[in-house]
Amino acid sequence: MVISTVLVEDHLLFAEGISCLLNYESDLDISTIICPAGSDLVTILKRKRVDLVLLDLNLGKLNGLDLISTIKELAPDARIIILTSYKDSKVVKQAFLGGADGFILKSSRLEELEEAIQTVMENNTFMGTGVQVSANPRRGVARNGHYQDSFSVKYRLTKREQEILTLITQAFSNKEIAQQLFISDQTVSVHRKNIMRKLGVSNTVSLVKAAQGLSIS
Repeated sequence: MVISTVLVEDHLLFAEGISCLLNYESDLDISTIICPAGSDLVTILKRKRVDLVLLDLNLGKLNGLDLISTIKELAPDARIIILTSYKDSKVVKQAFLGGADGFILKSSRLEELEEAIQTVMENNTFMGTGVQVSANPRRGVARNGHYQDSFSVKYRLTKREQEILTLITQAFSNKEIAQQLFISDQTVSVHRKNIMRKLGVSNTVSLVKAAQGLSIS
């Protein structure tokens, strides 16, 4: 049986390369279509049978981790392999907890991707070379101490920090935020400082602009 596969990847040159390798160079009987916009995945899943989804995580304004539940809802029998350059243990852990069946890095060889596909299609879990679930807080951090891109930054904001950042972008003061979240002004101040450190900004104007860039506001 042909493995009907959707590759969710917004870097088209990379996506076309993977698709060609899987369709024409792989020993697997596989048919791959490219979905460059995560928002189009819902349409594809509703229109055709999908056995496997190869899912990138950084999809512009979309977070690939958030798409896992959508895939599970619309195609409960489909297997999901995360294909990404991110190997942060927190990302790996959340992907598997969310329902991913495999996790492989973009630096892997075709043979390892084939092995991953075979493994998950046999209803087993696959973790690629270099992928770990052990804690390593320095992974994904640039040399200047700031996170490398919007996906990394947004992911490392805690749920509480994202709540506070949303309220900051709505021009609420620390006191007003504290009242809404039933926490102290001092706690809000600590969170604000942590958020600014993670986003690499030094004032509220820059903070709001950074939040808009992360699609948090």
